[in-house]
Amino acid sequence: MELLAPAGSVEAFHAAVEAGANAVYLGLEDFNARIRTKNFTVRDLSALLPYAHSRNTKIYVTMNTLIKQSEIKSAINTLYQLDQLGADAVIVADLGLMKLASTHFPNLRIHGSTQAAAHNSYGVETLKSLGAKRVVLARELSIDEIGATVKKSPLTEIEVFIHGALCYSISGLCLASSFIGGASGNRGKCTQVCRRKFKCVDVSPCHHGKKCDSCGYFFSPYDLQAVTAIPKLAAAGVTSLKIEGRMKSADYVHTVVKAYRDAIDFPGATELAVNDLCFDFGRAKTMFFLDGRSGESAIDPSRPSGTGTLIGVIGGISEKSITLSTDMRIFRGDRLRVQPRSGFEGIACKVADCNISVDIMKIGLTSAIECNVGDYVFLIGRADKSTSPQNTEPTRSGRPNAAPNHKNIRPNFPNAGKIADALNPSTNTNIQPLKPKLWFKADNVGWLEILNASPCQHLIFDADINELNVLIDSPGIIKTWRSRIFIALPPFIEETNIHFWRDTVKKCMAAGLQSFAISNIGHLPLVNKSKNIAADALLWCLNRFTQKELSARGVSKFVYSYEDEYLNIRNTAADAGIAPLYGNPPLFISRMKPGIDNDKIISDPHGGKFTVRAKNNLYYTLPETPMCLFAKREKLSSCGIGDFLIDVSFINPDYGTANKLIAGYKDGVRVDKGSIFNFKAGLR
Repeated sequence: MELLAPAGSVEAFHAAVEAGANAVYLGLEDFNARIRTKNFTVRDLSALLPYAHSRNTKIYVTMNTLIKQSEIKSAINTLYQLDQLGADAVIVADLGLMKLASTHFPNLRIHGSTQAAAHNSYGVETLKSLGAKRVVLARELSIDEIGATVKKSPLTEIEVFIHGALCYSISGLCLASSFIGGASGNRGKCTQVCRRKFKCVDVSPCHHGKKCDSCGYFFSPYDLQAVTAIPKLAAAGVTSLKIEGRMKSADYVHTVVKAYRDAIDFPGATELAVNDLCFDFGRAKTMFFLDGRSGESAIDPSRPSGTGTLIGVIGGISEKSITLSTDMRIFRGDRLRVQPRSGFEGIACKVADCNISVDIMKIGLTSAIECNVGDYVFLIGRADKSTSPQNTEPTRSGRPNAAPNHKNIRPNFPNAGKIADALNPSTNTNIQPLKPKLWFKADNVGWLEILNASPCQHLIFDADINELNVLIDSPGIIKTWRSRIFIALPPFIEETNIHFWRDTVKKCMAAGLQSFAISNIGHLPLVNKSKNIAADALLWCLNRFTQKELSARGVSKFVYSYEDEYLNIRNTAADAGIAPLYGNPPLFISRMKPGIDNDKIISDPHGGKFTVRAKNNLYYTLPETPMCLFAKREKLSSCGIGDFLIDVSFINPDYGTANKLIAGYKDGVRVDKGSIFNFKAGLR
């Protein structure tokens, strides 16, 4: 199996190669899911590629973010440069960009990113049809589920994560950073909302009979460590083992890669590898779902969420120094992180000196930091050590001294502009507003009775399987709604459950429910015989090339993302588009139960309130404040949007609520103190 290592800097790249990685993945300055790290320039890459190849190491470049319409030309030019340089692969999440890459750069190998949320063989099959030679599976799968997927996908390489930080939400389905932090994790700017400390404000008894009035890190999972699972993953047919950590130091990369290299090459050395991994300075470790458990044991709400080894709690503060009680030895040059008890992001610092008196340690810092008594202190790295190979020491530009001439690399693809503009609408600004069509989205049969006599013209029924069976067994309701209803499939269907949902689709069609709403690329093969297909908001559609590809696969309508912005919606306005105007967007969708009971009300450090609800064995974290764009309907209509959506999922059926929302829609006024999300501020 290939061992695939992360690199967020030139130093980390060399550390990975020296430690024995078969391949390294890294990002350029744009279009990658780790914008906050150092990353690489095309000039860096022009030097590192020949060096890596001389060491029989491959380089994969990440372009694993969602692409807005205005960014298409730039993204094509980046693909062109990677093609010219001879990058071994490009890791892509956006479906439109994937199709563009396979069409215009056939020699550029494509890997489907985990951000594309492929979690079964149908997802792999769809990405393969878009040009992907390899697919990075979702991390929420067991070894048995991975093995079943590999068995049904013999012509596609499968890559899985084996070590590093975990997201609470299924990758590609997180809106929390965007909704709360103002920067989208799906575009590489995650603000790590899941690592924050939350407070339970609902003091009613929990399942254990006690009141949950405490604070906790309810959504912060441990780090993945699956070195002991290597033999089983090999037996399952996995092609590549991936280590997370492009935000981590060169020391981390070298330590982890070396441990996994030894475990792969010398199976009898697994125990030694486990011991070596104790020094990766990460969080507590978990096998997550790989061992077949539910992942619930991966969260300890009482444990601070930061990385590193906890060394103590601050007992005293003076200028450029802190005191604490600890048994751990600390040395000059060690790197620490002070984690506020409030749960906000930690502050990194460096040790200038260290003195011990009795059992109290006084640590001098190289610079003053803001901290308080009671804050946690973590060791995140030992004194800097060089890990770069001799004679190829990177210069300030990041290039080895023996770098090849890169002047012949042309920065622009000759047809980039034509391709980017190919699907743009005419420049006619006199767009006639379309007659509006109102859609609802609901998850309770009770809403169908309430909305039957309303202006609702179409409805997406996104229900739990039990509620869906109630509808299937209600021929009277089906007769009323048959031509207007789209049955939604859950956004996560593991391989071992595909047959169940295939049979459910057949039951729906036999009952007269012929139209479906999909929220994952793996749904397409499940519903390819249906009458109508709509793409729900979770199947990202931020550019016209994704729109075109979905249309070619039978999708007649699509819902714009909740986190999309006005300018991008205007640039991609289409007859097939449905603009969501109201709803509680799911901030997290997870297969893992959080460290709090369902339906409990919790708040973050900024005072925002949230709750967790369950549906189809998935956990949805919802904001108390809905998104409401009723006041923006005319503006959207003026740019060519004719279909609008009101989402009442997770809201109890109620005539009063329906009347209030329909009135707000008609009058164009905000209700429930709703947020406009990124509509005006922009999707960053």
